[in-house]
Amino acid sequence: MKSARWTGPMLASNAETLPQGHFYTEPYFYDVIVGGDHHPGSSGFYQYGLLNSLTVGVQPSFATGTNSLGHGATIGDFKLLSQVRLTHFTADHPVPTIAIVLNEVLPTGKDDRLRAGQEGHGSGSFATEVGINVQQYFLLKNGHLLRARINLLQSLPYGTHVSGRSVYGTDVGFSGHAKPGAKTTLIGAVEYSLTREWVLALDVIRESTRKTRLHGIDANGAPVERTFPAARDVGFAPAVEYNWSDRAGILLGVWVTPKGHNTPSSVTPAIAIQRFW
Repeated sequence: MKSARWTGPMLASNAETLPQGHFYTEPYFYDVIVGGDHHPGSSGFYQYGLLNSLTVGVQPSFATGTNSLGHGATIGDFKLLSQVRLTHFTADHPVPTIAIVLNEVLPTGKDDRLRAGQEGHGSGSFATEVGINVQQYFLLKNGHLLRARINLLQSLPYGTHVSGRSVYGTDVGFSGHAKPGAKTTLIGAVEYSLTREWVLALDVIRESTRKTRLHGIDANGAPVERTFPAARDVGFAPAVEYNWSDRAGILLGVWVTPKGHNTPSSVTPAIAIQRFW
């Protein structure tokens, strides 16, 4: 097999950048299942090749679940994306593709001043993400291609003012400040080309979040101080890719996270449709 088409695995991001002047779209639709409760939503990547070695974009987030206030879509936190490619894999120069990532999380989700029964989304805090993406190709003895990725991402939240009911468990009348813990994400992924169109993919992900701290006063003026413990988990995400052209494909996968350190177990089936413009 001399070539293969790829959508990319479910979790690990591409180290390549887009050709200048081209767009890439990849909406995701998923359902996070925790303890029998379903939390459907949508995210994705919408990117533009500003230069051959610089890609920018946005990653929106929407929750489409239900709560006691009824049905409807809710906006979560958005990300502004940027990626600078440092090296580039070619057949004549088979070095790994390496890129530096710099993102900014925008607190567009509603995290506080919640009504009774209303679900909150997002942290309320701006956050800067810095990381590195690596990608390499391998030609196996059977003639099939294997593509491997490694992502390392560090998220550094700034903190936020919190009022009333919130995602931090505060109630009406609370006023204070929350400082979400820094988060480190490490992803390793492989993709195996069965045919030119069909690909099997597997991600392994480790997430580690430091303590989150909250302080302020409640409705009676009494001081409130809380520390949410650090958390760690390891998950995996097998997927199948089908690419009917060099410009379009679909991915079906499931992200499985066993119970971790201060994290519940979850299962997240997802579908993604990618298109290069």
